[in-house]
Amino acid sequence: MTGPARPTTGALPFAAPARLLERIDAAGERLATLAPDDAGLHTWFDGYRRQHRQRLALDLLLLEEWVLRRKILEPAVDAEPPPPDVSLLEAGAVPLLLTAALHALPGVRTHAVDVAPERFANAIDGLGLEVARCDLEREPLPHDDVSFDGVLFNELFEHLRIDLVATLREILRVLRPGGVLLLSTPNLRSLRGLRNLLVHHRAQTVGTDLYAQWRKLETLGHMGHVREYTAREVVEFLAQVGFEVEATTFRGGWGRGLVGLVERLAPSLRPFVSVVARRPA
Repeated sequence: MTGPARPTTGALPFAAPARLLERIDAAGERLATLAPDDAGLHTWFDGYRRQHRQRLALDLLLLEEWVLRRKILEPAVDAEPPPPDVSLLEAGAVPLLLTAALHALPGVRTHAVDVAPERFANAIDGLGLEVARCDLEREPLPHDDVSFDGVLFNELFEHLRIDLVATLREILRVLRPGGVLLLSTPNLRSLRGLRNLLVHHRAQTVGTDLYAQWRKLETLGHMGHVREYTAREVVEFLAQVGFEVEATTFRGGWGRGLVGLVERLAPSLRPFVSVVARRPA
């Protein structure tokens, strides 16, 4: 009797395809016209758009490969539209850049949940987005069992502080058999993470000081980074919850000087990781 297949390991390109960046930028422009309802979030939203456009476009690239049946790293400009009736859920969706980009895709039904979607109520109404309020750490998802072909859980894992097991079991519940979870999170065992630990005495790759992370509950309406994890920790955790992990893909980085060189030569030392997992069929 053989065990589960070992997950494959790869790396994403540093720069996303232009067509996917354009899709994220277009979503950002649509959202910006409606603006966050809370004036205090405007600066955060503008900064988020600039800083995360590459990451979000690469999320689309992974989505094409694993859910929409496209070839990764070979994005065809003349590709056929995605298959009809693909149902997706984005968890922790605010500021809605990815949700809005997915909403514009033909044949894709996109739902989202967030702990405080009212922060972008005008945008949700104006764009006709399906965004439900849900505290993933305390409440069940407001969706039926086996509802989705794919769930996007991007840059959220490190923010959760109450019960990761219960939260990810809910994600497993709403996925259809064979459905895909795409989870991205900072890679603590990255060159930057190791440098921060050894030089700056901080156990984070991309976060700032501990006080600043907790203050985000007051300033932004959601928690900052509680803890960052290694790729192995995330893979082992998902397997124990009940997922079948298929791939880990390292991303981001390529900084200047020696740091950038090492990140090019050793992809597992890049600052972010995406894990692809399925609900067993």
